[in-house]
Amino acid sequence: MIGTPATVRDALAAATRRLHEAGSPTARLDAEVLLAHVIGRDRAWLLAHPEAALDEPAAFHAAVDRRADGEPVAYVRGFKDWHSLRVRTDARALIPRPETELLADAAIAEIAVRLARDDAPLVAWDVATGSGALALAIALRFRQSLALGRLTLVASDLSPDALELAAENLAEHGVDGVVDLACADLLEPAGASLPRPDVVTANLPYVASAEVDERIGSLGFEPRIALDGGPDGLDLLSRLLTDLGERVAAGAAVLLEHGVEQAEAIRGLAPAGASVTVVPDLAGLDRVVRLDLP
Repeated sequence: MIGTPATVRDALAAATRRLHEAGSPTARLDAEVLLAHVIGRDRAWLLAHPEAALDEPAAFHAAVDRRADGEPVAYVRGFKDWHSLRVRTDARALIPRPETELLADAAIAEIAVRLARDDAPLVAWDVATGSGALALAIALRFRQSLALGRLTLVASDLSPDALELAAENLAEHGVDGVVDLACADLLEPAGASLPRPDVVTANLPYVASAEVDERIGSLGFEPRIALDGGPDGLDLLSRLLTDLGERVAAGAAVLLEHGVEQAEAIRGLAPAGASVTVVPDLAGLDRVVRLDLP
């Protein structure tokens, strides 16, 4: 437990020392983010008011203790700022990653092109939706098309807990009534109880089991079902790709987030006749594979 500091400067110094000793690679940043959250200010205010007194430091102490134990900042605060949205986060689902913003942008662009192309109804499906962040970004961008029935958006997950969190996030942003949530194993209901999608997005578990076992950083706190992709990280991706022919509409576009150095393996698993494009992130790393089905 850190001591009881009297000022913002003292609180940040003590918390930074504690988090550095606990092994946080971003100790100062963590301390600033947590203190700003606890006192309801932003980091700029902290830096501008180092002599401000902390009247009730107990909540900050508790937050620092949780972070020192390795818990991700997003779980301690209860939210993640992602794609210009505030997404509720807790141990029910994976924390939205910055790289998934690339997947969201690609999905939004693809849906926009298809809606502009003709008046045919369109079905988009977010597989393994987790916290619902990606479905939320799509729903907010196409709220009118969803309300008018031009677009149907399905968000599915195998975890009922994750779907509960997704429902909370959709409700907080006022789009819970326009997204169909489904507890499903990949695209299992597509073509049966639910329609075949024209656009599929998926951020499936793609971390190798051995890496998950090491429980380094957030991997020790996030749900294993959202991380573990099997021995090579490709188990779920392989199953989805194998199933596409029977589950998606003709000419569907499938957008998949994946791990670094998995793009070529995914290309090799693509259905016959599919066109495969790799989309790099801002660092030049392959992060999203796009498949255009015949």
